[in-house]
Amino acid sequence: MQKETKKKPIIENDDQLIFADEDDSELILMEEDDELIVTYPENSSSTKEDSWKVLIVDDEIEIHNVTKLALNEFTFGGKTLTFISAYSGEEAKKLTKQHPDIALILLDVVMESDDAGLEVVKYIRNVLGNFLVRIILRTGQPEQAPEDVVIIHYDINDYKIKTELTTRKLFTAIVSALRSFRTLTRLEDSRRELTQVAAAAARFVPRQFLHFLHKESINDVKLGDSVQATMTILFADIRSFTSISETLSPQENFDFINSYLHQVGSVIRQHNGFIDKYIGDAVMALFPETADDAIRAAIEMQKQVVIYNQQRQNSGYQPITIGIGVHSGSMMLGIIGEEERLESTVIADAVNLASRLEGLTKLYGAGIITSVKTLSQLDDPQKYTCRFLDRVRVKGKQDPVAVFEIYDGDSVSLQKHKNQTHTDFEHGIWLYYQQNFTEAQQRFERVLQVNDQDLAARLYLHRCEVSQKTGLPLKWEGIDVLRRKT
Repeated sequence: MQKETKKKPIIENDDQLIFADEDDSELILMEEDDELIVTYPENSSSTKEDSWKVLIVDDEIEIHNVTKLALNEFTFGGKTLTFISAYSGEEAKKLTKQHPDIALILLDVVMESDDAGLEVVKYIRNVLGNFLVRIILRTGQPEQAPEDVVIIHYDINDYKIKTELTTRKLFTAIVSALRSFRTLTRLEDSRRELTQVAAAAARFVPRQFLHFLHKESINDVKLGDSVQATMTILFADIRSFTSISETLSPQENFDFINSYLHQVGSVIRQHNGFIDKYIGDAVMALFPETADDAIRAAIEMQKQVVIYNQQRQNSGYQPITIGIGVHSGSMMLGIIGEEERLESTVIADAVNLASRLEGLTKLYGAGIITSVKTLSQLDDPQKYTCRFLDRVRVKGKQDPVAVFEIYDGDSVSLQKHKNQTHTDFEHGIWLYYQQNFTEAQQRFERVLQVNDQDLAARLYLHRCEVSQKTGLPLKWEGIDVLRRKT
């Protein structure tokens, strides 16, 4: 099919563009708050901030010149026009990619090919994903691109036949297009702002928490919203934080805590957990899927602290150690507070016990302590290196809880020592519960000969010595009562 022979536009007067012998009346100026006005500024140059970008796509230079001349004094919403010219469909594609903020495209159809303009439309909408820019199709050969076909199959916003396009019609079309672009841009800005607000809110109330409450966004949350769920709780705390903080300024303390939390927070998320709250230097995290997620996260957190300590030592700071307590159980997740101040939280005995187990890490010198309940929920407990530590009872509760140390996160040498003394250690505890303190003492002494840093063995050794000297209470059970967090 031959390229169309286009009618060359002529300028009939300074403000009228005619493509046919149509003697339309001159432009009638509109007087609205921010709508179309025509001004005659001393300096017609525009910047990106105070102008609308308009891309003219046509392979005839006369079309570009006359369009620019006709719209030279155009102002809409207090902004003038900045023109960009493309003389082929391929050039138009490059320019729309380079200028994603183009407001309007005046697009010819037949250029280097019969459907070059239509290909530009598909590229903008489908490839660039730009649905904001307004596209006015201008064609001099409508039989090549019938309006009823194009408007249905191509995402354009207006269709103009060049032989019918006067200055007035051009101005009207551009005003309508720019008004639409402005509205869509404002809506997009509002949507983006809402997305940012939602993302910011998620840093205060985790998305997972909202999911459990069956809420789409934080705006839907009300005081008293709650749900019962079973999951695994992890508490982590920096050992001897008070003594460390005493050597730092308030700002250094603040930076130190944030630096540490940055290290462990990502590990928790990588293992399908989410942080419920920070309590000073302590972290409380929830793992709704499996107990293995929590244990793997605890192990990885210990390893991450080793890497973090290398960075601290390189900067002249002392290394840190952390203790982690893990327990599984049923709990209530919900929103507490009062109308002017709400907070998401988790309430349950399981939470209290997880916190107490973290406190026990100081007493036993363990990096990770977990309850037997969590241990029993692991897919394969044999995958982890652990040892029985003790039976403890939370004050006010009748049933004691068996607790275990998981030491996969310890240094290689410490893991080796604990594996080597594993049998003596656990047999010593069995003898201790059998009240055979003499033989139990011998077992713990053998453990300490291999690893004199084993605080749990040293604790039991001390208990054996005291029991032999002072005797036992009448109803001795060998159970330690947790009256408060250690």
